[in-house]
Amino acid sequence: MASPGDRKPLRPGLLEGASVLVGAGSAGPFAGEIERRLSELGARVARVGTVTPVEGDAAAEEQLAEREVARALETLGEARLVAVDAAWSEGGEEELEQTMRLTWAVTRAAANAAFLDPGREGRIVLVAPGSGELAASAAAALENLARTLSIEWARHGVTSVALAPGPQTGPGEVAEVVAYLASPAGAYLSGTLLDLRGSG
Repeated sequence: MASPGDRKPLRPGLLEGASVLVGAGSAGPFAGEIERRLSELGARVARVGTVTPVEGDAAAEEQLAEREVARALETLGEARLVAVDAAWSEGGEEELEQTMRLTWAVTRAAANAAFLDPGREGRIVLVAPGSGELAASAAAALENLARTLSIEWARHGVTSVALAPGPQTGPGEVAEVVAYLASPAGAYLSGTLLDLRGSG
């Protein structure tokens, strides 16, 4: 019997024609499987190069994010979904500000380049770290960001969702949820946290 993480409930070709940008922190464990699964379902996927922290210079981080997003879009052309694996550090609470700053830099750069300025619809999926001291705080912060963006960017037709994996959540399970959110049915969800941490 297949484990829950091995099940593939989404039909082949579901994401045919979809275009996706995937951003990931240096410690992000889910981005590779998200890329693989979305490609398997027919999406065109490009990875945003890792944006590294620049101590005391948020503007430099934002410029780096813009460059990396532009480079990814050179091959993709456009993007209708941005998925960010928000794991820039496996450290504790002191790294939370850095994680959120870099997540925001990548998210804003990608949204600006892909669907805010042209006024086209888009979707954002923010994936919290699945384990470590930072996980719970990052999930709460990303939920707040997703809620805020769902209001602020609603006029652009942008939806935003946060995912909170747990220590037992496999990359395949995360990728399957992201693929669902990239599908037509995913348009109905915005401004919420999808909690994959279970009850244990």
